[in-house]
Amino acid sequence: MARDSETATAVVQGAVRLVTLAPAKVNLVLRVGPARADGYHEILSLMAPLDLGDRVEVRVSTRDGPITCAVPGFPELDGDANLAARAARAFREALGLSRGVAIRIEKRTPVTAGLGGGSSDAAAVLRCLARAFPVAPAALARIGLSVGSDVPFFLGKGPAWAGGRGERLRPASVPPLDLVLLYPEDPRLAIRAGDAYRWLDRARDGTAIRPLGRAHPFRASLVGNDLQGACVAQHPALLPLLGLLVGQGATAAIMSGSGPTVFGVFPSRRAARGAARAIEAQRAPRLRVLLARTVGRQPRVTPWRSPRSASSRSTKRS
Repeated sequence: MARDSETATAVVQGAVRLVTLAPAKVNLVLRVGPARADGYHEILSLMAPLDLGDRVEVRVSTRDGPITCAVPGFPELDGDANLAARAARAFREALGLSRGVAIRIEKRTPVTAGLGGGSSDAAAVLRCLARAFPVAPAALARIGLSVGSDVPFFLGKGPAWAGGRGERLRPASVPPLDLVLLYPEDPRLAIRAGDAYRWLDRARDGTAIRPLGRAHPFRASLVGNDLQGACVAQHPALLPLLGLLVGQGATAAIMSGSGPTVFGVFPSRRAARGAARAIEAQRAPRLRVLLARTVGRQPRVTPWRSPRSASSRSTKRS
């Protein structure tokens, strides 16, 4: 990526340690248009962050050095291939930096679950680095998009309608929604986003694709996911999970993103807790049951602590 040096307004000289949360998200609405010439699909999606997420710590060295990424308990996520490490690399390249960066992620969001965990981790790293090396929001969004289509959403302020391939964001108002998420841990049910879109294209072959529509104020009748039918056709085991949620009183139950996590919207926290307990009591094998609530804004980055200055800008929050 070309250096974006003119976006940097300051550089911190001392060592930096920053911590933030990387929230999961759900797609309350996901409409998918035809494939574009670049291989992506036009989408219209209403996304909302959750009070469920990973804890991300970023340490910036005083010296030049490598980018490292550790995810305790998930050795397969360690290293350069992690989106969080790729985000740090893209940030350094854009600003012409070479300081060492060490990333540590406490993983709480299920992996390859349709909940945006990897993209949120990447955005969390970018938000931390942008705190240490201030950069224009537009430039940060460009860096994020180069890492993944969902990353710009997690760099935003909160719930949003996403268009294009996910980079065109329009803030949305979503009330606090109480959710029960069901994540099947059977690796045979894991779904890569590229596969989900390919299955949808194959299912649509020769049929007319309805217009994506436009952003609307949130209402329960909008809830839906165009990828769901094609993914359930490939993995019929997902259908009973949707039935479990409806059977426990969910007012709507759909797959999030490219799955395989499905979630139900419940009328209250009490109703959601009761549903979660009832589903857990059925002891379905390899099924993770999670309670979550949509939130109205992305988490903040904690103030940094620089050993070179006790009167740094650490009283500010970004």
